[in-house]
Amino acid sequence: MRWKIVLPYAFLTLILAISGGYLVTRLVTGPLSERFDNQLAEAGQTTSDALVRKEREHLQVLRSVTFTTGVPEGVQARNGGAVEDLVKPLAANQGTERLELLDTNGQRLTAIALNSQQGFRYEDLADGDNPATWPLVQKVLARESDSLGDKFSQIVQTKEGFVLYTAGPVLSGDRFVGVALVGTTLNTFVAQARTQALADVTVYDFSGLPLASSFPQPDGTSAIEEANLSIGAEALAQALNGSGAPREHRDLWGRGYDQLYGRLEIRGQVVGLYSVALPTDFIFSAFGTTRWQMSLFLGVALAGVLAIGFTLAHILTQPILRLVRTARLVAAGDLTARSGLKAGDEIGVLASSFDEMTQRLQRQHLSTIRALTSAIDARDPYTMGHSVRVGQLAMTLGKQLGIDDKTLARIEVGGYLHDIGKIGIPDAILLKPGALDPEERLLIQEHPRIGLAILDAVDLPHEVIEFVQSHHERLDGSGYPHGLQGDEITLVAGIGAVADVYDAVTSFRPYRSPLSPEDALAMLRSQAGQLLNPDVVEALAKVLYEWEERRAAEPELRGFRLPELKVMV
Repeated sequence: MRWKIVLPYAFLTLILAISGGYLVTRLVTGPLSERFDNQLAEAGQTTSDALVRKEREHLQVLRSVTFTTGVPEGVQARNGGAVEDLVKPLAANQGTERLELLDTNGQRLTAIALNSQQGFRYEDLADGDNPATWPLVQKVLARESDSLGDKFSQIVQTKEGFVLYTAGPVLSGDRFVGVALVGTTLNTFVAQARTQALADVTVYDFSGLPLASSFPQPDGTSAIEEANLSIGAEALAQALNGSGAPREHRDLWGRGYDQLYGRLEIRGQVVGLYSVALPTDFIFSAFGTTRWQMSLFLGVALAGVLAIGFTLAHILTQPILRLVRTARLVAAGDLTARSGLKAGDEIGVLASSFDEMTQRLQRQHLSTIRALTSAIDARDPYTMGHSVRVGQLAMTLGKQLGIDDKTLARIEVGGYLHDIGKIGIPDAILLKPGALDPEERLLIQEHPRIGLAILDAVDLPHEVIEFVQSHHERLDGSGYPHGLQGDEITLVAGIGAVADVYDAVTSFRPYRSPLSPEDALAMLRSQAGQLLNPDVVEALAKVLYEWEERRAAEPELRGFRLPELKVMV
């Protein structure tokens, strides 16, 4: 029904989406080659800006370190431990990768590096390098300055790889007491630049040899060691001279790339060269991206249309389908099923009438069964109302144990029918006032089998069958008719056993007096775990007062017994 509502306009929407997607894609793609050139140029500018931003980050850390109270004094006193304690939080706060403090001779007082495997934790840098030999450190030690000040930046080759360092003086008042170095490895820089530029970035020395690259490393080789990453002679000359933006096409690891070269400049000084690279299939991927973006947009639109259609169809058909499901449950024998629909339209009226009809059927069904069982119980005035009480008590116990309403209704029917097999027991035995001999007892014990034979012609739920068949089974296997034991006895059968025994021992019989409710409960508790289900016995203890009050108040539950209820356990 939903598809009949949704499909016609969904089909028309799909045709419109396909046609519109084709036309819009053709109009939007434009001159893709120009877009590729612009993307490459923008990636180059972004990489150059990334270096400037990185140098500004270094300068910010330098200022924080050199102006932190206690740092100049610690450097002057050559107290590396105290200085390290002061600068570590500053480095962690800025995410600084390397931080070094040197004395006036260029010797390290403290040198820490970020341990990438352990988050923002720092370890001492023990690479064996001598910072005093680095040109930018020598400039600071010589107290040189340029038009931009007394701080310098340079790419330095360390024993652990190439590092972009920024160096500045540490002053105590006006007195020069040491040097501060803030560094970022080139591998980290190219990785960050790649993220910002959306292109692979490579940094070169002035001879055109690669120092670090963001290209994925092929299996078993290093991207930096690939000879074809080096800058060609003509492009190198143009890049060094700063004349234009040299560009080359390279085949790298089985894929074509266009590379754009430029100069890395910091504080007016060229510290190296760089390239940004985009795969030449970028043009085709751009077309594909645009196509997929438009397709995605139109697909989302189509999905939205379908979703709205299905929502409306669901709103319209959900009550009908709910009523259909309820009707199927009722047809399958579940007379507890209700649609529960409340609406003022025609469907609501139909659902309300259906629920009323089902409720009436359930009442008639139970009334018929109760009339039948009452007729059976009426053969013996002492068992009058026994089946009805067992059915009602079993349902009360099931509710206390958290059993669902559908199963509770079946337990109730099982209680009503549990002794139906006594139809086949002769009155001479069934109504015998005295004790039964062994042969008579064996015949009485056949009533569950007889009951099953009677009910075999009726399509009843398995819970009803379990109740009728197994309400005399006991956990230790001493019950009948099958001698089931332990887990073989279901919860429904366990409920039936407790309800049947309790009602039997608290009712008058010609051969014995009834037990009081508390004595009956004590007896059942003594048999819990050995003969009877202990959970069901404890459930009886919780509802016993309520049950006895109800039994006394409702005539059909009174039967042939009305003892006074004492204090309950």
